[in-house]
Amino acid sequence: MSQHTRLNSVLGIGFVLIYQTAVVAAVQTAPVLAPFAALALGLDADLIGLFTAMIFAVALVSSTGTAGFVARWGSFNGASISLIFVALGAVALALANGPALIVLGAVLIGIGYGPVNPIGSRVLNQIAVGRHRNLVFSFKQSSVALGGAAAGFVLPAIVLISDWRMAAIATMSFAILVAVLSPFVGNRLGHDGIAGVSVRFRLPFAPAREVLADPVQRGLAIAVFAFSMAQFGFMSVYIAMIWRDSQLPPEGAAAMLSLAMTASIFGRLYWGWRADTGQPRVVLSWLAWSGVALLSILLFLGPAWPWFAIALISVALGFMPMGWSGVLLAEVARAGEASGGPAGVLTATAGSMVFAYLGGLIGPAMLSLSVLTTGSYTPGLVCIAAAFAVCAVAVVQGPQTTEEQRDS
Repeated sequence: MSQHTRLNSVLGIGFVLIYQTAVVAAVQTAPVLAPFAALALGLDADLIGLFTAMIFAVALVSSTGTAGFVARWGSFNGASISLIFVALGAVALALANGPALIVLGAVLIGIGYGPVNPIGSRVLNQIAVGRHRNLVFSFKQSSVALGGAAAGFVLPAIVLISDWRMAAIATMSFAILVAVLSPFVGNRLGHDGIAGVSVRFRLPFAPAREVLADPVQRGLAIAVFAFSMAQFGFMSVYIAMIWRDSQLPPEGAAAMLSLAMTASIFGRLYWGWRADTGQPRVVLSWLAWSGVALLSILLFLGPAWPWFAIALISVALGFMPMGWSGVLLAEVARAGEASGGPAGVLTATAGSMVFAYLGGLIGPAMLSLSVLTTGSYTPGLVCIAAAFAVCAVAVVQGPQTTEEQRDS
């Protein structure tokens, strides 16, 4: 690999990392600020899962509906447009005095969030070749943890200095900054737009059917759904759950989410490295089983738990089951390329994102509805643990790609 190619690879990975971090930070703005804003707006903080569910409901349509636009205009122009929508959503949250602008903020953030993973996978698949593919994709997916950790640490600090509305404005500013930088990175790496590609709006059902029709991708789709349901449900309500069920203040609860997301950064890199040594689907199965065990322990969270016990389980959740996404998205990209060449990567990732966004819709909503209807998060946590158990079996069943079989 030449020096020029190596520098371009570093630039491409760095851009995808900061791009996704900016978007994830926006998605996490409301969950992190919920305990602070709920009192001012007269809303129940436990409703935050429904806000996240709205983001993913919109992202579910946006991810596949915008695939043609991204393919024609290119990844970097698509990234700029998605960041602008995210920034507008953060502005709506900052101006909110009731549910209407909060709902608008969720819709705008959902539009911008939809194409994030297809764009990132498209950029990285051109540079993530050879035996380090899983590690590169895991590094890319560290943006989810970075965005969550940054939101959990920085936004409460801004609240203490100013107020929660200024914290939302800070999220907007970050998104705008990355949107401005995106075209310059594209000029250096080369814009990957494909002239003549159809920009026809596509509903998510067709890509989902294509994924399920492929025996290699079917188990991966189940895994994407289960891991997403857990991750985004966890990221959405964890602060509200700890604030409700323990004796930690909002700032302490936010710190626990940040601790988990920081551990997740190391987890994603470690499990990506492990997957590159062979049998990535076995790695995913073990991560799913760890999720079953840790969620079972979390069922007993209560006021008697000391802060260090909450910190310990937060780190374990972050490092193990929340370290899934880089390994899994690398497998999705590999399966897509095996069935459809380079264009198959975008199709497979967009199709798999249908299941990711379904999980992101159902997980947070289920947890919020669980506590609102029963007074406890237990039913929702049990359902997610059951989904993990199904995933742990499904992900290692069925045929694999030729490369996976050779690695195994």
